[in-house]
Amino acid sequence: MEPIEVQLDMGLFTFDGHVLELFLTGSERFHRRILTVTISRPDKKGTRRVTLAQVGTQSVLPLDEAELASLQPIFEALGSAGVQIVTED
Repeated sequence: MEPIEVQLDMGLFTFDGHVLELFLTGSERFHRRILTVTISRPDKKGTRRVTLAQVGTQSVLPLDEAELASLQPIFEALGSAGVQIVTED
């Protein structure tokens, strides 16, 4: 698969088919085989919390609808790579 990169104001997200990398205030790596993604319901302001969790680490990202939509190609690729994605609707 071709690597996917998405640039948001908060930082850069990349996925190469195996490892999701976040370059925010620091960098974090999540391997597809041990990653779970949970997308919360929108709060009163429309913000969703996206939780990236694997053994030993977790990252929670507050995203508005536009940011969530921008990351959709990465979520789709993660799902195709076997990552469990839970949407709380």
